[in-house]
Amino acid sequence: MVRRIIPGETYSLEDGLGVRTIEADGRSNTEALGLAAPFASQPVVEQAIRGRASRYADLEARSFAAVRRIERDGSSLRAVSDAPTGVRLSHLLAHLESTGEVVPESAMLELSSLIINIIASLHAWPGGLAHGALSPAHVVITNDGRVVLTDCVFGAALEVLQRNREQLWKEFGLAMPAAANLPRFDQQSDVTQMGALVLAIVLQRPLHAAEYPRGVSDLVLAATDASMTSRPGTSSALRMWLQEALQIHPRLAFRSAVEAQRSFSDISSVPGSRRTGAMALQVLLQTTCAEPLNQRPVVVTQQPQASPEQAPRAPNPPADAPTPFDSILRAVFPRNDPN
Repeated sequence: MVRRIIPGETYSLEDGLGVRTIEADGRSNTEALGLAAPFASQPVVEQAIRGRASRYADLEARSFAAVRRIERDGSSLRAVSDAPTGVRLSHLLAHLESTGEVVPESAMLELSSLIINIIASLHAWPGGLAHGALSPAHVVITNDGRVVLTDCVFGAALEVLQRNREQLWKEFGLAMPAAANLPRFDQQSDVTQMGALVLAIVLQRPLHAAEYPRGVSDLVLAATDASMTSRPGTSSALRMWLQEALQIHPRLAFRSAVEAQRSFSDISSVPGSRRTGAMALQVLLQTTCAEPLNQRPVVVTQQPQASPEQAPRAPNPPADAPTPFDSILRAVFPRNDPN
């Protein structure tokens, strides 16, 4: 079971960025990230973070955790961001690995689609926007069936650090495409990182340090073994998609998440699969948190306070009460009233 983070308790996501604390002001929750020394000690890195935060301030708040402020206190640097309510993908994958729980194919495809769609929406913005730090720790599956990406302002700063591909994987858990020079944190890098996210979801466990980049081809073959899928042709199509996303063969690679999104829709677009996948995700999160989805406490944030406009939730809803995932199900499959 995923352990809750208590407000005020410091914790790390093992992503190399620093130490985090959940802060609550009675109305909303924020996550204060005390940045690690390589980010806090170099003015040029701080400038890159502030520039990215300013440039990305208008992103859709329901899909990208907004950075509220960057704070400098002597030698310390903090990034304070909105804290989405839900389960981090890194915690979910660790849970699956430790318990051996098997996730239905429909849930894997649905979760992958949600992630791909959000990254594609970012890449569709004018100006060549990129996330730059896509890892399981920075993907939150929310209580209402959405996916929110966090930590989207560090790509430019990571590029300034001038780490090579192997260092970026070992220090920050970031998959990067092969390059003759130091990696660029652009849309092409986002695609590779997105491919690693989907590969981990299909494998139903985190990717280990020794498995990337040299072992990634074998991982893709193992993940797309024909025995792991229920529909004819899914294995080969998914294998080709992962190879292009991870840019195993540079000449056959997606240039952006928009291209990857179109290709993945051919894999996941089966009648009824979206509804089935959403319901399977609901069950998965219930199991992960060992509590009813519409009652469970927040996994990485404090239990949210009810806003003045909202009536407080009943402590014991009836068994047939709608779950938070009903919103996504209604959006995808509107009810057809007989009248």
